[in-house]
Amino acid sequence: MPILAIAQDGIKPIIDVHLHGYTERTYRPLPGAPESYEEFKTEVKNQFEKFNIVYAVKSGGMFDADLEQKMLQGNEGNNIPAIDTLEFEKQIDEGKIQVWGELMLMFNGKTISDPEFAPYLKICERKGVPVALHAGQGPPNIYKRYTKFRLNLGDPLLIDEVLIKYPKLKLYLMHAGIPFYENTLALMEQYPQVYCDLGAVLWIDNGLSPYHVEDFLSKAKNYGLIDRIMFGSDAMYWTSHIEKSIKKLESFEFLSEEDKRKIFYENAVNFFELDHLKN
Repeated sequence: MPILAIAQDGIKPIIDVHLHGYTERTYRPLPGAPESYEEFKTEVKNQFEKFNIVYAVKSGGMFDADLEQKMLQGNEGNNIPAIDTLEFEKQIDEGKIQVWGELMLMFNGKTISDPEFAPYLKICERKGVPVALHAGQGPPNIYKRYTKFRLNLGDPLLIDEVLIKYPKLKLYLMHAGIPFYENTLALMEQYPQVYCDLGAVLWIDNGLSPYHVEDFLSKAKNYGLIDRIMFGSDAMYWTSHIEKSIKKLESFEFLSEEDKRKIFYENAVNFFELDHLKN
């Protein structure tokens, strides 16, 4: 069914390019998150309606039938896909994979430039499937759980060879590659097929991230790269972070209303070629 870009109450539409879905089995009621999977689904739906989120990119399990109609399906993985290339391409053709990601390779000591990913990247380039790559850092002390995690593997410059080898590959760096955001900006300037999303850095309110994201957006505006940045909440289990992320982006006074509209909506429409959502 067609997705309406403008809600009846006049709230401007938003596209969230960084969400995670769960199932009854995989959902975990972490502190501050909804107490049950059913409550989680209800709260996500309420956030969609409250803020007129008309489309989203989701990796992981399902939400519900109504919300699934507004989703581009990702294929989350910390490592190489659990399927071979034939099955990978088949799932793309069937619409089960519309975005390859979130790829969290650095948590397992890998980068997307490793040879094992080349066959999948070649398919994504040929099929026009965007790649969503976790870049930047991870939660504090994450190396204690993922022993192969290395911070330097989150440096966006490590994908330089991939972008040269696959010049038509569409790729977006999640979390804007923060704290390596100067390298994110350099990549975006060098390679027009590279976009980024903001992700968790919009709702993290301690440490360095709040300062980094403001500096990143300010520099992106000065460099003329605002039209390559997309809104993503990465709310994970905490549905309230969707609202928190939206309000954080709205709070940056140095961004014009046009800048915010691009980040919230227009850039994602262009990147994912969602022609039916163009005003």
